[in-house]
Amino acid sequence: MKRKNRLGLLLLALVAVCAAAFAAVRLSPDETAEEDASFSLLSLDPEDISQLSWDYGEESLTFAYDPEEGWSYPADSEFPLNPALLETMADALNDVTAYRTIEGADDLSQYGLEEPSACIRITADGTQYSLNIGDESTMGGQRYVSTGDGNVYLTDSDLLDTFSYGLYALVAEEEIPSMTDLTAFTVESAGRTLHLVYLEDSGRAYSDHYVWFLEEDGGSYTTLDTELTDSFVENITYLTWSQCVNYKATEADLAQYGLDNPAAVVTVDYVETTQVDSGLTDDDGNVIYDTQETAHTFVLEIGNYDGSYCYARLADSNMVYYIDAEVADAMLYLEADALLPDDILLLDADTVESVDVILDGETYHVEHAVEESTDDEGNTTEESVWTLDGTEIDFQPVFADLISLESSGSQDGLSPERSAEISFVFHRNTDDFQTIELTFYQYDSTSCLVGFNGETRLMTDRDAVVELVEAVNELVLD
Repeated sequence: MKRKNRLGLLLLALVAVCAAAFAAVRLSPDETAEEDASFSLLSLDPEDISQLSWDYGEESLTFAYDPEEGWSYPADSEFPLNPALLETMADALNDVTAYRTIEGADDLSQYGLEEPSACIRITADGTQYSLNIGDESTMGGQRYVSTGDGNVYLTDSDLLDTFSYGLYALVAEEEIPSMTDLTAFTVESAGRTLHLVYLEDSGRAYSDHYVWFLEEDGGSYTTLDTELTDSFVENITYLTWSQCVNYKATEADLAQYGLDNPAAVVTVDYVETTQVDSGLTDDDGNVIYDTQETAHTFVLEIGNYDGSYCYARLADSNMVYYIDAEVADAMLYLEADALLPDDILLLDADTVESVDVILDGETYHVEHAVEESTDDEGNTTEESVWTLDGTEIDFQPVFADLISLESSGSQDGLSPERSAEISFVFHRNTDDFQTIELTFYQYDSTSCLVGFNGETRLMTDRDAVVELVEAVNELVLD
């Protein structure tokens, strides 16, 4: 009797194991797939497609194709469609390959096809086709697809990516021009105007390295740091749209976006250079081109913030976009003072004819000349020669240390409260800024206040200035 009980229990256990194994097979659709050779599940000539529809997310979209007119959005003839994406979709339907076939699939939920990730409907040459895209297979890289014939197929996962677009992802966004040769950059916001002008070799700064200036009322110009200003204007010249949010905004929409009265208006004046056919040829018959420069103006309006984005549009456009909020921050809150140079001295030695060094109440006049020498191989080199009272001195390291000094900070409204530790007056062979005065005042135990042509704004490390004083003392006392 006990043996019969044991045998019955073993049979029950065996039945349970078989049932579990059968359930596992049913729940692993990959394992039920027949090892068929791959074949073309759908092959449509893109030129034969007259309508393409798909459901993705909460959107159901339909687009039409005409061989003469191309792709269009019948729901709104004003929609600015980017046809390239529709062409990519149509091309993807030219060869949809099935790698496996699961025949007579009863439970579509196993494959994510009861509620598909995307439903694609195609009209081609008068025939209707459909593709429902389900889950990714456990093997990865492939997805389940049904066509309505009762079977389930495995195809490339890329098919879903190709159709993973909502309406606004298909917008042909307005082009932001390539703005390389700028002449001016203006920001108007909250009752203030920053008008920056780009002027090369203008003579408005003591160094030609400076090309950006703040133009103020009355025609005065303030020199700006080149790298800092370049970085600032690149917020707009390198601008990209994050997303289109409205392609035909009404007045009410613009008010909602804060674009009826923009928080900031940015105007970029730039020059576009092109090569145009002159109508002439050279002796070899090659076309001679003329350089043509055309002035353009780009205007961007910035509205309200929306999280990490900000609404923006081109002036007078009905298309509204998201841009990065950091771009808006720079336009709205950056002050001109943040663009001021922090160079202690940016001076080309070739422009210096002499320098007066004022130390401990004494003035030492150092002459400077650039001498050329040619070696036996005909190579010419230039060398700076500094002389004090007709005697050559090694002033070049002092000059190099001055050039290498770095600012440790800036603060407006500072004035020297102590006498100068050392001053340098440079006499130059230039048309502008023929005299430049650089003075260092002790500010505290670690810093010196820098005076440049009467302006005291920058600070520098006092230890570096003390080393300068010691180096000059060694030269003049030697």
